[in-house]
Amino acid sequence: MLAVSAFLSPISASAQETLETRVLVTTQDRAVLAGELAARIDKMAVRPGQSFRKGDLLIAFDCAAYKAQRATAAADYRQADAQFKSQQRLFELRSVGELDVVMAEAARDRTLAQLQLQDVYLDRCKINAPYDGAVVQWLSQPYQIANPGDELMEIIGSGNLELELIVPSSWLSWLSAGQEFQARIEETGSVIAATTERIGADIDPVSQTVKVFATINGDAGMLLPGMSGVAVFEPGS
Repeated sequence: MLAVSAFLSPISASAQETLETRVLVTTQDRAVLAGELAARIDKMAVRPGQSFRKGDLLIAFDCAAYKAQRATAAADYRQADAQFKSQQRLFELRSVGELDVVMAEAARDRTLAQLQLQDVYLDRCKINAPYDGAVVQWLSQPYQIANPGDELMEIIGSGNLELELIVPSSWLSWLSAGQEFQARIEETGSVIAATTERIGADIDPVSQTVKVFATINGDAGMLLPGMSGVAVFEPGS
């Protein structure tokens, strides 16, 4: 948790020209990727610390068994479809009843559903990056057997950055959404402009602080999630 600067005291905003507190660069894009199949991990394509682009392959599974099941489902569908078309022709010749056609169509639709299900499984044989970012850590290793729900990889996005602050609750007498301020980022030495966007829904009863989120005005430049610095407010401006 971010700590409010020790030199801050719960005095009115008019008593000083500027107020400062710690600020943290965060991102809305952070996820722990999990498997959806019972399959062996064939490849972890991006190592911890490496970056990736949206759509890049992150994890691939050995899905030979699922491919075989898909081939079987495709053969069943072709057979059922041929039977349905045959029943249609016989019905036109009045050799079979309408019920025979309906039953053949239902059988074909069942095999089509099974084929579509196998396609879903095959789509889950690989996990592609949902956005630009980097790998934080591996939670599994190549050649391990992954079961549905197993955590495999933690990733963090490089976009959708925002600032997180924890400020004294006394600031709520003047702080509101839409207020502009500047943040000095320690890692880069840069000063960025930002605007408060959301104020936390509750106040911590022990520290008497509240969480505030802010958007970055303009280009984020070299900012990365986890960077920190000091937010400078001028309440009277």
